[in-house]
Amino acid sequence: MTICGIEMSGSEARLVLLGGTKASFEHTDIEPKKIKLTDDENPDEVKAFRDSMFAFFRENQVALVVIKKRGKKGEYSGGPVGFKLEGIIQLYEECPITLIAPQKISAAQKSLSPGKPASLRKYQYGAFETAFSALP
Repeated sequence: MTICGIEMSGSEARLVLLGGTKASFEHTDIEPKKIKLTDDENPDEVKAFRDSMFAFFRENQVALVVIKKRGKKGEYSGGPVGFKLEGIIQLYEECPITLIAPQKISAAQKSLSPGKPASLRKYQYGAFETAFSALP
């Protein structure tokens, strides 16, 4: 089962694909590593983002999408464009979409402390940890 971990940052979705289990996982090095929404007020750009995300999920045969949950208010809250991206992704109907709290992600990292694959870019670490926390 392929799990896609996503972390939102500004106007982009950072992506990581993992398979296997927490004890023995496989990382798939992918392109693109992030998908960006250029102009969130332009309907054509919003549709292009949606189409790119959905094509990515289909091409990589994603069975589960997990998104790192962000606060709606306070110091670590997400921005409005990020929530728009999150909503667009949640409209994908071909596999389950789940939001995972940062506390659950941290707990999975502390209990197993997996090594990060060498092929990961630093900006993908949050998406990796998100996908890892959803592995069986």
